Amino acid sequence: MNSEFLTSNPHYIITHHFFDLNRDLSGNSSIDIPSLNNGEYEQFMKDVNNAVRMGELRISIYTDPSGINFALDTNGNPINNRIVTATSYVYAYVDFSGNFIEGVLTCVFDDESRFSNYDINNSAYWYFINGVSDPNNLQQYT
Repeated sequence: MNSEFLTSNPHYIITHHFFDLNRDLSGNSSIDIPSLNNGEYEQFMKDVNNAVRMGELRISIYTDPSGINFALDTNGNPINNRIVTATSYVYAYVDFSGNFIEGVLTCVFDDESRFSNYDINNSAYWYFINGVSDPNNLQQYT
């Protein structure tokens, strides 16, 4: 693919680590984004599925249900109307030392910064996806 194609056709890639799924759901792809097998982020994944059908995925993530305080990406910038180019989910697992590791959903933005949220922390964030959800009725990041 050349850069002109990528510029004119929004791309969104989702990877589910565990089942080794890696799919490019670009533009008008008829492929549905698979739901997570553990029931995590069910509404979020439905909203993402709807958004990528319409073009680029733009999201705002907040630390409060009123939408006043933005969550920050790995560069310390507010996540306000940011383009998501990929998400990755790592299922919860037990490591070799017997420690339980929570599942984590990571969004990658167009500047390569990231936002990661562990399953145990779902109630700490709310989101709005342009063209899909209502900015006056934020969705919990679950």
